[in-house]
Amino acid sequence: MMQDGIGRVDVSSIVLPDEVKKLDCGTYTYSGKVLISYKTEKDLETTDFYNLAVLNDDGTDFRVIFSGVIPKLPKANGIRYMPFQDNNRVLLGDYVLECSPNIDICTDAKLIPIEYPLSLVDSPSISHHWSEIIIAPDNKHMSWTILGASSGAAAIGVLTRHTDTYVLENVQLISTISGFENDPNNPGFISPNPMRGGEVKQFVRGGNAISTVAGKLNSTTDSIVQSLSTEDLTQITRTPGYDETTIFSPDERLGMVMSSRFSPKTDPAIFGLMPRPNGLNTMAGMMWSLYMYAIAGVRSFREGNIGPALIDIDRSMNEPGYKGIQLTTDANWVYCSPMSWHPDGKRAVWPEMLRGSGGAQMRLQIVKLLDYEPQAPVPYVTTTDDIPYGIKDLSVLEAVKSDVEGKIAGKHTGYIIFTRNSSGNGGTNESQYVNFSDDGENFYNGFEKTYFSFSEENRYEANLQLTGSKQGDMKMKATFSAVFGATPVKLLFDNDTDGKPKSYGYASYEGIKLNIADLLE
Repeated sequence: MMQDGIGRVDVSSIVLPDEVKKLDCGTYTYSGKVLISYKTEKDLETTDFYNLAVLNDDGTDFRVIFSGVIPKLPKANGIRYMPFQDNNRVLLGDYVLECSPNIDICTDAKLIPIEYPLSLVDSPSISHHWSEIIIAPDNKHMSWTILGASSGAAAIGVLTRHTDTYVLENVQLISTISGFENDPNNPGFISPNPMRGGEVKQFVRGGNAISTVAGKLNSTTDSIVQSLSTEDLTQITRTPGYDETTIFSPDERLGMVMSSRFSPKTDPAIFGLMPRPNGLNTMAGMMWSLYMYAIAGVRSFREGNIGPALIDIDRSMNEPGYKGIQLTTDANWVYCSPMSWHPDGKRAVWPEMLRGSGGAQMRLQIVKLLDYEPQAPVPYVTTTDDIPYGIKDLSVLEAVKSDVEGKIAGKHTGYIIFTRNSSGNGGTNESQYVNFSDDGENFYNGFEKTYFSFSEENRYEANLQLTGSKQGDMKMKATFSAVFGATPVKLLFDNDTDGKPKSYGYASYEGIKLNIADLLE
């Protein structure tokens, strides 16, 4: 397969030994071995029992390094596998697996528990004290995502070894806690704060930044690099649909992205096609629906594709319409986390599941970059503790106020009336645009609003026009079934109480028009 810029790529499956009856996960270590978690015939039905092994990515030199029970804690998101750069340890979420003499030739493995701040573990408002975990290349700093009843946050701390445990110390929140503040330049108005601290995925820039799932310029999720030493946020992906994880190559010139961009029948690009100044805040309540439709639904029953896509980072950031290389080779197999790179920067691996198998049938894919010549890896640094926006008072998570009502002033003219009313299980967001313009060339008029809920139907409505040097409009309604309902999330087209379909209409921007009816259901 020849691809411009990156060159030829070859995708295949890693052959695993017969004793691997059910693959759970696979990832590269810093030494270039592949670490897998799996079940054997004798422990398929044993709760919390895990086998870990390492092998070469050609399937040779298979070596078991751990077999045993890893107890899942009540507010944990299962078990993850994040090798340390020292190649002696693996971060599992609530434990560190210490391997002696190292991961590659481990003969003695010890499971050491991690102590998270008690305020996170014991808080009734927090559903998961971690949902994603990453370890910095300095082998000390750990970052993780926290999930609450209606929102989430990201944290960072120093993972310190004590006698019988690891303790997370010097913990700071690295998320935007309050979405708005009073506008210092326009009394009586409010101003949106930058959105920091979505799901954490990888330490980058040597360890002083994090690749996250968040948002900046688009109205749907994107991959964002969040600096830890400055307040900078760098948008990596720019497609209008659902982009999530970007895992960077060692030289940080390439990336692997979980994305719906190659799946036109399930890509929710209609929600992000026309840029909106407050679209990200308005859409915030709908992200669960988009994830369950475009990602979870494709894994369980809906025909579609979620990547991974192989991208040139610079082109992804700067070239409109750039998509990269689709690495899916079989429409029935669907990407699962994690993605990881070999230290030579010319290979990457990721698991895939057979659609509808619920993870019972998994395979491990490898892509080899046949022509690409990597540059030197980005040097590792000690991750900073001096984070300009870091919050050391963890109690602020208990005082988050979600409701908002106010006007956002355009930099040139007009304003947006924004209201948010939410409870633990749902709420509404609405933006009314009144001749809003930041540049004096493009003007927004109309409205967009969302009704979001975990247990009831979720709805997005818009009647919004963009006029000026750029042209666009949204006249649409999209209704999804309940996020956590009795059946998987679906886009609903049956008639509503007003006699009209629950989903109809279109979005257009600069000559491109997308219709909600073109999405699967």
